[in-house]
Amino acid sequence: MINFTKTKRSFFAPLFIIISFSLSLNASLIIKNDGILPQKTVDKIEQMGSELKEKTGVNVYLAAVKNSNNKKIGDYEKEHSKALQKPFVLLTILLDSKKLDIVNSKELNNKFDKDQILSPMPWSGSILPLLTSHSKNPKAAVEAALLNGYADIVEQIADSYDVELKSSIGSQNKMVYDIIKFIFYGTVLLIFINFFYRKFKK
Repeated sequence: MINFTKTKRSFFAPLFIIISFSLSLNASLIIKNDGILPQKTVDKIEQMGSELKEKTGVNVYLAAVKNSNNKKIGDYEKEHSKALQKPFVLLTILLDSKKLDIVNSKELNNKFDKDQILSPMPWSGSILPLLTSHSKNPKAAVEAALLNGYADIVEQIADSYDVELKSSIGSQNKMVYDIIKFIFYGTVLLIFINFFYRKFKK
């Protein structure tokens, strides 16, 4: 006689393992999104991150938090980093406290340039210049900044592993970013010209 209970257990045990493994492979790389990123941006980030993970084993996570409940970004990072699959990078933004940071497991210390990515300089940084561009649509500015920053991290890591990402937004993304920088510098230049013109006119 076949023991149905034992058979059921012996069947579901490996099935559970298979399902769990499958879920871990398809686990979202966006661990938090408080309605900050629209679905099309979420899909693009997941596409880039999943391809990088498949080709290098590196996980690049993103947490977009609207209300931090007065929690410091360092505490938030420590809390979530414990559950992340290594090797990993975590890009975190806390909108209410205007905090932004990147942390990573030690295996990736030399795989990307954190200082460059987080630089406030328009000719270097890939996130802050967009966040502080004084856009008429702040939500769109945040969306563009996070997508740009995430893409920069993913592309730098891919380059360090000498792999090419088909999902990379590369040249198209850089062209948009160059246009934004051109507008930024153009505006600053016009302000200076106007200032000196008024000064000499007086």
